[in-house]
Amino acid sequence: MSSLLESAQRGRLSQEARKNLEKWLTDPLLVEFVPAIEQLLKAGQWPEIEDAFYTHITVGTGGVRGPLGVGPNRVNGRTIGEAAQGLSEFIKDFGAEAMDKGVVVGYEVRRQAREFAELSAEVFAANGIKVFLFDHLCATPEVSFAVRYLKTTAGVMITASHNPRTDNGFKFYWSDGGQVVPPHDAKFMDLVNQVTVVHRLNLLKAKRSGLIKTVESSVDEAYRQAIRVLALAKSRSAKIVFSPLHGAGSTNVLPVLQAEKFNVVVVPEQAALDENFPTAPSDLINPEYPQVMEMAIDCGTRSDADVVLVSDPDADRVGVASKITAGQRAMRQLTGDEVGATLVHFILSELKAQGRLPLNGLVIETYVTTSLIADIARSFGAAAIDDLLVGFKFIAEIIEKLDNKKDFIFAAEQSLGYLVGTFVRDKDAAIASLMVAELVAKLKDEGRTAIEYLDDIYCEYGYYHNSLKNVEFKGRAGRESMAVIMKGLRFSPPKTLGGHRVVKIIDRLKPELRDPVIYQIGKTGDQLTFVLSEDERTRVTVRPSGTEPTIKYYVQHYRLADSDDLSRVKSAVDTEAQSMTKDIVSAGAEFIKNSV
Repeated sequence: MSSLLESAQRGRLSQEARKNLEKWLTDPLLVEFVPAIEQLLKAGQWPEIEDAFYTHITVGTGGVRGPLGVGPNRVNGRTIGEAAQGLSEFIKDFGAEAMDKGVVVGYEVRRQAREFAELSAEVFAANGIKVFLFDHLCATPEVSFAVRYLKTTAGVMITASHNPRTDNGFKFYWSDGGQVVPPHDAKFMDLVNQVTVVHRLNLLKAKRSGLIKTVESSVDEAYRQAIRVLALAKSRSAKIVFSPLHGAGSTNVLPVLQAEKFNVVVVPEQAALDENFPTAPSDLINPEYPQVMEMAIDCGTRSDADVVLVSDPDADRVGVASKITAGQRAMRQLTGDEVGATLVHFILSELKAQGRLPLNGLVIETYVTTSLIADIARSFGAAAIDDLLVGFKFIAEIIEKLDNKKDFIFAAEQSLGYLVGTFVRDKDAAIASLMVAELVAKLKDEGRTAIEYLDDIYCEYGYYHNSLKNVEFKGRAGRESMAVIMKGLRFSPPKTLGGHRVVKIIDRLKPELRDPVIYQIGKTGDQLTFVLSEDERTRVTVRPSGTEPTIKYYVQHYRLADSDDLSRVKSAVDTEAQSMTKDIVSAGAEFIKNSV
């Protein structure tokens, strides 16, 4: 052991990393990680060691997410155990009834997911909290459903959602099926950070004692049936190519579409469950990226499909590609904003035609999602909440507070997240896929495509360009660079972007957290918007991701159009939006350059 510590001392490590490394090498509770640490030290992987040990992995409002590996800044048995122990303390504060109602624990296909799910169950059981444990992988939204269906106090999903395949994580829901929001979120984070001892009760002993029970298959059936009840249209003419990306979409999206009698072709190369995601381009498994959709779109083109659907690994998000024009095979991927706009128009149109549009109907979206969704909602007489921070938990909070839950119609996030119905309080790829399939079938019967439908919407409401630019910053140095960018934009903001004057700046971070001396990256509300038009439809928003090492630049630009000049307006608006993107990214890069 002394030789390992001497090796660490010779390495190019910060004081914080050396201190944490010594703890992980000498603490008897962490002995299982010593061989892996030894391999890193012998290989002299100092950048990896520094990043894995210089700090503790960020504990967000819903749990933890990050790369698998050893060290306090990685996802492993220790950091997952700390999250479960912290949640146990959180639940115990609500008393014996909350402990008896228990926790639902599910997992997706990722590496070590089942191991972490069972570990979490052991931690809850050791703390006297009842557990309902899935014995098969499931989709993330099903855990949200199960919390409500089984009336538990909380739910835990072992998932990294759409993060790279190198990652895993611990996500938790509260009794309403949504993630915790202020002020409870801060309490949870503090409890996790205070954990020193993780209690565990052997899985078999916990099962024999009745503390851990298996989730029955009736929950799966009830979840899928609740989705099917949402169906709006009768036509099933659409030919669909679907890919679960080796993940949980085969447990929710596929069985729902098949039960609804759609013609579904599954991409053969991506059908099997596989923790290694063998067809993933690089480490990417997020269908927001065109390269992740490419194999499914190729299959769709060859199959003469009307629509391609690709769920992310935990099946809460879905990517969509549609035929461009009827009668031709060529397809185009739609952005999350475009899918949201077509869905809200379709759903509202169907409800109105069927006389089922709620008198006080409500559509909800986050601020970085296209304003077109709110425009459409209001044109149908529905109310729209369109200024929420990023995170479906804020949407779930609004739904929970509604006096009449039936008023809720639709919710959307720019990042491929959609929701109809209130039995799930998170985005759901199966619900979204059913809605998209019905829309495409109806349009096919009319001789149209989703792309053509979208153009008709633009002609009625005006053309919106919505785009997202992700700039990645890995490791400790990357996190410091992200802080430099956010502080720079906050205190030396650009006066123009893409030739448009900044008319207003909206800062969603609490004033007391903006001080550059105490500023920490990624706190709730760490979001800056540079408004570039008086109606606020043209704007650029910047925020550090809460789950990935990236700065996100959202650009929205708008102009009225009609069928005669739509093509010209699209071209002009797109060009100007690209200039806005270039300017805001360059501004961030300049702050980093000047800080060196």
